Amino acid sequence: MKSCTYFFAMCLFVSATAHAQVLKRVTKKAGQSAERTLERKVEQKTAKETGRAIDSVFEAPKKVSKKEGSKKEDQQGQTSEARSQAGAQTQPNPAPSRPAGPTLVTGSTFFPDGNLLFSEDFTGDASGDFPARWETNAGGEVIAIGEQKALRLYPNGIYLFNSAKLPDNYALDFDLTTDQLDYQGLSGSGFFVELTNEKSLEKTPMAGARFGFSLWKRSDIANRVSVENWGKGVSKIQNTIDYRMSEHLNGTVHLTVVVNGKRLRVYINHEKVIDLPSLLQADAGRQVRFALRGTNKTLNHVVAIHNVKVTEEGEDLRSLLLKGGFSTTKILFNSGSDQLKPESFSFLQKLGKTLEQDPSLRVLIIGHTDSDGDAVKNMTLSKARAFSVGNYLIDTLGIEKSRLVSQGRGENEPVADNATEEGKAQNRRVEFKKL
Repeated sequence: MKSCTYFFAMCLFVSATAHAQVLKRVTKKAGQSAERTLERKVEQKTAKETGRAIDSVFEAPKKVSKKEGSKKEDQQGQTSEARSQAGAQTQPNPAPSRPAGPTLVTGSTFFPDGNLLFSEDFTGDASGDFPARWETNAGGEVIAIGEQKALRLYPNGIYLFNSAKLPDNYALDFDLTTDQLDYQGLSGSGFFVELTNEKSLEKTPMAGARFGFSLWKRSDIANRVSVENWGKGVSKIQNTIDYRMSEHLNGTVHLTVVVNGKRLRVYINHEKVIDLPSLLQADAGRQVRFALRGTNKTLNHVVAIHNVKVTEEGEDLRSLLLKGGFSTTKILFNSGSDQLKPESFSFLQKLGKTLEQDPSLRVLIIGHTDSDGDAVKNMTLSKARAFSVGNYLIDTLGIEKSRLVSQGRGENEPVADNATEEGKAQNRRVEFKKL
């Protein structure tokens, strides 16, 4: 009886010990998971507060999941290794389809209604030649990537596209395709986009800013994006931002660079990676340069750009408000009514986001009409329409009532001739002024 009791006690002891060890491992993993969750929350909160402080007219697109990114990296890594074993050629794989993101209507991902300033798909250039509308200090060649053409950059080269001085607000969109960037000969390599104050192939222009990343896919340094600026009298910024750029190497990735005055935003596959409100100083950003550091042609390293577009921003609402205000005919009402048409909602949501992300802004909303009908009724209608706009911002978009004031001016302040239909359409407008 005693031996049975002893055996039963020993079983309980072993079971409890094993359970304690499992619990310890689970607790440790849970603690690590909690730490990672806390770090993510801190990063998300920091990013949220930064976004509020520096305004964003556009909603940040959805991120590509890490699971998808890891799967893509595994596939690309296996393909790259297989090509290396078989004797890789300089021709990269066809460009994969882009991850889902905002619909590209015309011009740019971010400014579909903006003016297209420059576009390059290299279709007019022969393979093997350097493209006609570009300049460089190191050479380069047009290559085929699937059914597309691209400019392959040569080691330690700087590349400029021929364009006039760029405006205050624009977006640069392009695809970057890389191949054979796993191991040999990639220490110290890097790809950079430089925004400068002058058109120059000099190594370092007088003033400018740049962001870039290592091209050594299998190194930890490829998981950081660097940013810096330079120039006389510039408040220096030099930093690195954690981002797993290595997951996008040996494949094709889409980059969008958005310039709003001194502010720079960079999106990689539609995920915002950089958002700095005062990086571009001393008139930086008037010219764009692509720069390749290191790599080796004899080792079949491929770095190529394609689908390059530069689009001028149509409207930066916050900038317009800070300059005093603006008027728009994009807010539409039913005839003789203060009821908003659905076509108005897109613009009002953009305005609402601008106000949401800069709580210091207070706005005067002014309604205007054309001269058709009775002047007194037009005055009443203009006030009602301004009030309706304010109510939409308050009730639908959550803007505080105390930040908005509504007025009507009727037909008293025309901006065009009321004798024509075109003129009347311009006069039926809503004006916004900073208080």
